[in-house]
Amino acid sequence: MSDTITELQDIADQPRGAMRESLWRALILLLLVGLTLLACRLFRHIETRSEPGVIMNLPENLGKYLGFDSDITESERVILPRDTEFAKKQYDGFGSGEITAEIVLSGAQRQSIHRPQVCLAGQGWAIQKEETIPITLADARVQKVRILTLARTEDGVQIVGYFIYWFVGKDKTTDDHFERIFLTSWDRVVHRVNHRWAYVIVSSIFPVKKNITDQERQNVLSDLVSFTRELIPQIQKPEVNAR
Repeated sequence: MSDTITELQDIADQPRGAMRESLWRALILLLLVGLTLLACRLFRHIETRSEPGVIMNLPENLGKYLGFDSDITESERVILPRDTEFAKKQYDGFGSGEITAEIVLSGAQRQSIHRPQVCLAGQGWAIQKEETIPITLADARVQKVRILTLARTEDGVQIVGYFIYWFVGKDKTTDDHFERIFLTSWDRVVHRVNHRWAYVIVSSIFPVKKNITDQERQNVLSDLVSFTRELIPQIQKPEVNAR
């Protein structure tokens, strides 16, 4: 008899349990809808695309180097979105080697900016060394850049080069690709800024020769860093806080 009473109580409790579960689901759904509407209201004024922190006009000359306009490769134009902007010059030091400077400015799509390590590997370069170095500017600000030491073999001869890069947002910079991704999301939500990132590259390749001394390597790298130090104030807007 007691078993029968228990079963009847369980049957009676089932609608109540189902009702409570439905009520909780409805409350959770209302909460999610409310949060979504709140987020839309709070972030409706986020800039769809902020002004870039760079000037898309490389200097005609820089120190002892004279610049000449250089064409963008066809692969860059094909792979990257159509609204991507470019600026590229080849600088001749007339006895001090050549330096290539390039700015890639993203458009509405984020695919314009990517990790250079991927493209360099696709071009046959091996990265022998990767490091971040601080460059002290004339106004005492410190700019961090990433330096890659590159090598590849052509016709049995090793070619060596250096590749310096960093990213510039609306008001900040970073040399780290993953930090750039974090800053993109963080500043969009917290500061309502949608960075239009620029990817700045300064590179130099040694002339083809069989033996390159350590002193020659050091001289080229030193010239490249000095060139970058002078270039930064020329292409980054004053409101960009180099870091």
